[in-house]
Amino acid sequence: MRVLAALFCLTLAGCAHQPVAVDDAIRHYVRSNRDGSSPEHIVHFRPSATDVSVYKWVSKCNGAAYVTAQRDPAVWEPRSLIAGRVATDGSQKRIGELVLDRGTRILTASIDLPEGKMTDTSGVPAGLPWFLFDYDLGDLNTWLQETKPQADFRFAWALVWPEGKRIFGETATVQATFRGIEARGAQPARRFDLRFIEGRPGTGTLWIDPASGAIIEAEVGEPNHPGMTDYRLKLERIESGGTAAWQTLLRGHYGNCPAETAP
Repeated sequence: MRVLAALFCLTLAGCAHQPVAVDDAIRHYVRSNRDGSSPEHIVHFRPSATDVSVYKWVSKCNGAAYVTAQRDPAVWEPRSLIAGRVATDGSQKRIGELVLDRGTRILTASIDLPEGKMTDTSGVPAGLPWFLFDYDLGDLNTWLQETKPQADFRFAWALVWPEGKRIFGETATVQATFRGIEARGAQPARRFDLRFIEGRPGTGTLWIDPASGAIIEAEVGEPNHPGMTDYRLKLERIESGGTAAWQTLLRGHYGNCPAETAP
């Protein structure tokens, strides 16, 4: 069961609810440890104003996650996520879901396993937007693009960490402190220092594009899933083309692969 739960941790995924993209930008990142080891491709796309999709892969023709979250436009936090894998035709092969009860602020996660459904719950603080650290900042990226913060802010970071019989790890409250504009690579960036002030410990840094609010780079001293030592997400390139390019990208994951590589 632990192995299958770990698969859920790595593959929070799903399908978009609306076909009209908020813009045509597909942002390609690399997620790794801070030293660059254990790299994985992380691709963010917003198929609609209230949805965000994330495609995660290490190499073509091998298993890949396809992740979506539906957002609450009042606060731009997730209402729900659906777990899945990229299918051979580029669609989503669903395996589970995570849903927020907005009244009680309780997250419920469920995953379909061969031996039955595994479920778990975790609370998130009221009065703060919450995001899922395992989602590789896809949901936080949307919030940043919508709010374009220029001052300190605070949020809650939930964590899927499959140890023993549980799905969730400890939720953290994170303080983001604005440090001004500085160069990051070839472009200026707004820098925020991150400090985990409640829940599990941790520190990090976040750099966002002043114009779009989108993440340029982020690093945290804690990992977001087992097998990693810490965390870095770095923007590699931005691809245009919107929904059509996104669908082509997903269909291409198994586009020229032997039949035996099908998930």
